[in-house]
Amino acid sequence: MGGGSIRELSFNDILMLFVAVPLILVWLISATYVIYTGVNDETGFVQQNLDFYTALIAIIGGPALLFINSILELWKAEKSSDALDQRHRHKVEEIHVMNGDKAAEE
Repeated sequence: MGGGSIRELSFNDILMLFVAVPLILVWLISATYVIYTGVNDETGFVQQNLDFYTALIAIIGGPALLFINSILELWKAEKSSDALDQRHRHKVEEIHVMNGDKAAEE
């Protein structure tokens, strides 16, 4: 963890940063706005049109969920692959150190 090197952002990192995160935030803001206006609406307009607002949130959320799930799976696979590579490099370094120490003893 404390390797000190800064890893470049991959395509999946950028996709998460610029697509998935804003999409989630827009969906959360929309859902929060509908709930807030429904609770504080004294005219009853939101409650009369609640089906419209619910459908709107579902229309935004459905495809967004599928897209974000795909991006998240790609991102998790990349991160686990990076972790395995790092673990492999660490094991190789340990073997080199052990072999170097044995060669020095002989």
